[in-house]
Amino acid sequence: MESPTLEFNYDISCPFAYIASTRVEALAERTSATLVWRPVLLGAIYRATAAPQGAAGSASDVFNPTKKAVTARSMQRTILRYKISYNPPPQHPRKTVNALRLLYHVPHKQRPALSKALFKAYWVEGRDVSNSEVLLSVARESGIKGAMMLTEAAFEDLVASQALESATADAIDRGAFGVPGFWLPEELHKDLNGETTRGRFYWGQDRMHFVEAALWCLKNGQELSAVPALKALMPRCVPQNKAIPRTKIEFWYDFSSPWAFLGWTQLERLQRTFGKDLEIEMKPFLLGALFRVIGAPNLPMTAVSKAKTIYMSRDHEDWVRFWNAVNVQEGSPDKSIDFHWADIFPIRTPTVLRCAIVEPRCVATLYRACWEKNANVSDDSVVADILNKAGYNGRDLIKRASAPAIKDRLRQLTAEAKAVGICGAPSYRVFRKQNNGTWENVGGIIWGQDETNVVEDLVAGWDDTAPQDCKAIQKGKL
Repeated sequence: MESPTLEFNYDISCPFAYIASTRVEALAERTSATLVWRPVLLGAIYRATAAPQGAAGSASDVFNPTKKAVTARSMQRTILRYKISYNPPPQHPRKTVNALRLLYHVPHKQRPALSKALFKAYWVEGRDVSNSEVLLSVARESGIKGAMMLTEAAFEDLVASQALESATADAIDRGAFGVPGFWLPEELHKDLNGETTRGRFYWGQDRMHFVEAALWCLKNGQELSAVPALKALMPRCVPQNKAIPRTKIEFWYDFSSPWAFLGWTQLERLQRTFGKDLEIEMKPFLLGALFRVIGAPNLPMTAVSKAKTIYMSRDHEDWVRFWNAVNVQEGSPDKSIDFHWADIFPIRTPTVLRCAIVEPRCVATLYRACWEKNANVSDDSVVADILNKAGYNGRDLIKRASAPAIKDRLRQLTAEAKAVGICGAPSYRVFRKQNNGTWENVGGIIWGQDETNVVEDLVAGWDDTAPQDCKAIQKGKL
């Protein structure tokens, strides 16, 4: 395929769509893709998918305070990573329907330049893009052809209004629940019924490496593992993989999280990458107990829209494929991930977590039992059998794990998770040992296995608070 198509869905009111808008053209150029800028109305998507959001209309308004703090730090790191100017407006979100109609009113060739000017007005200059006069001024300043002839009549353009409605409806039909969205019409994939369909939707600026890999596969007619330097598609700020001496990662996990399972599968790769200068400390805790004390839903996937729940399952499959392909490219040093969604969910994990405290070497056995063998680890007899087959004395290990001191230790770790600001699993904390023997945390909380590139950068010495020259490292052009 000479030029696969990439359709970019966005709303000016979304900061993550703004970030994506600064990256999408380079991605399309690297993959020889035909890029189509197609704005959509985020509020209409939220209404159609019954997405939870605050009274002001922002999805993050419903986050608990702990999650807000973690995601705010993550956003700061992202802005620094891409060297993006960012000055959020005092009032957010602002209505953008007229801005989006204006984008459909101007010729489509002018849409990219005007879109970038509108994003800048909203997220850098703090201008009120709900104001018609402001919109016309932004259009004139953007330098697009014909801007001086624009009037407020542009906002009443029926054809433009219908085009916006059509784009929004298409995005919803394709599975969108937010922006930024990326639609690859030529990609073939299996739907939830196992049938092969044409066209694939991706969501989030932090999934653009999936989009890039998929476009490369379309263009070259090859499998994911053939994508050159696949792991390098996850952008880095530090181009080398050498740990700062005396560095430690804390890995906070509960066996109940399928995402923590994926994070765990990458720990050996991290250890190989950075060698003896990196120490990895396992930190098991009760995720459900943490959720209760920080005000999070016990089952996060049930607290989002149905469309997002469906996408999260597909996203998990994407990560399994991605990490397995990375493993193949590195010579298959690790066991391939053979993931299976648990039939009994949520998984009750106090016993297996306490076993992990007593005997850390059994973590691999227990993790694979939970998420590859579909074992009911809430049943002590099942756990004992799993441990016996792995060479442990299962009944004795469970007995030792039931000691009051071990139960207290699990409670202490869970309390510590709350105290340090953990909001979910997996979470990572990176430390550097000081000359006086104490450990200093750098980077705060890194939440989610999809931020392993952040962990790697911090281990390699990145200062995520300094206004330094931080460039996204891309090893070669696809």
